[in-house]
Amino acid sequence: APLPRPNLLEQALEAGAPLGVEALPPEACALAGGLGLKSALVVPFRAGGFEGGLLLGYRQGRRFGERLLGRLHQVSTLLALVLEKAHFLELLEAEEERLKALMENSQDVVYVLDREGLVRFVSASVRTVLGYDPEGYKRAPVAALDFVHPEDRLAAEELLRDLLAHPGEVRTGEFRVLHADGTPIPMEAWGRNLLDEPRVRGVVVNLRDLRPRLEADRLKGEFIAAVSHELRTPLAVIMGLAELLREEGLSPSAQESVDLILESAFRLKTMVDNLLDTSRLEAGRFEVAKRPVNLKPLLQELARSFQGVARLSGVDFQVELGELPLLEADPDRLVQVVGNLLSNAFKFTPPGGQVRLRARPEGESLLLEVADTGPGIPQEELPRLFQRYARAKNARARGVSGTGLGLFISKHIVEAHGGRMEVESEEGKGSLFRVILPLYGPHPVG
Repeated sequence: APLPRPNLLEQALEAGAPLGVEALPPEACALAGGLGLKSALVVPFRAGGFEGGLLLGYRQGRRFGERLLGRLHQVSTLLALVLEKAHFLELLEAEEERLKALMENSQDVVYVLDREGLVRFVSASVRTVLGYDPEGYKRAPVAALDFVHPEDRLAAEELLRDLLAHPGEVRTGEFRVLHADGTPIPMEAWGRNLLDEPRVRGVVVNLRDLRPRLEADRLKGEFIAAVSHELRTPLAVIMGLAELLREEGLSPSAQESVDLILESAFRLKTMVDNLLDTSRLEAGRFEVAKRPVNLKPLLQELARSFQGVARLSGVDFQVELGELPLLEADPDRLVQVVGNLLSNAFKFTPPGGQVRLRARPEGESLLLEVADTGPGIPQEELPRLFQRYARAKNARARGVSGTGLGLFISKHIVEAHGGRMEVESEEGKGSLFRVILPLYGPHPVG
């Protein structure tokens, strides 16, 4: 059977040009017979994924010249553009409505500022978060910095200057913003300079209320402090009994087990101390109790508690302690620092490797060094090594346990003594941690 002939619209679309039919047979168009059409013009158009056409029917026969068809071709192009623009406008309006709904229901406040810091746009969420009219900036000039707490104004001004000086780059800060009722609200600010972006032409600043996070941190700190205090009592009992057992003249294998108990208990005590000290630092209650002390016997006792783990892990543990002068320091805190460094060294040093503890005076300083032959630390990770909860990638990759608090706490303890910590490391060649403490005076050395 022959294939059905394409209808007039299909013919025009296939040709991509207006179609003029001067003598229209009834079978060529379903409407022709019903309406008594004698001639017809079909103007096709395509817009995006949509195609259609405009049908002009005549009950009297007509002739269609080339000039008319050419003009209709231009009409077809314009009609397609109009329809495509209408389609894009519909999509744009839908996107704007979606964005508006997101802005109105966001818990953050979004500002767009000009180069002088005047508000050019603010999201509707400013009403619920800060209590201000989101349309207020349209009635009178509004300077965003006027709503920052006076004590934090310098920090906010510095953030704006930083944003203006670095187009396209993200900058962050924290400061208090005044609620409409005068209540200062701690905010985290995230900003980006998009003054050169034609669609924005402003500095975009996102403000997020920090109160929920601060409250969660407070509750977390209280929980950690409570648990840590509860752990201290049984740990003290375990360590005390292990010390008594070590004095009983046990067999070598039993002695090794007691040493391992002591080392494990010391490691757990160090972890508990680190957690407690982190809570104290966050609460501003961290302190050291200094007194004249000779660290040598304390370091010798600390090294002795690590001998058992050194034997069991197959690591050569070298201790080099010279005669040490008296130091104005908190002995428990400094033992905590060296214990943190030794714990890390033994964690990362493989069997057959070496860990070395050294202490010696140098000029008006006391140097404490812990070196290992472990995997080392990549150079790009060294700047953040002493940050809270920071752990090297090779620690996570090797499954080495830890909280990432040891070096963070140790740095604060050393700085509270007027000293500093240094690290030398090369990936694949081990690490050296150095503590430099002043022998005289409270000021940092070097």
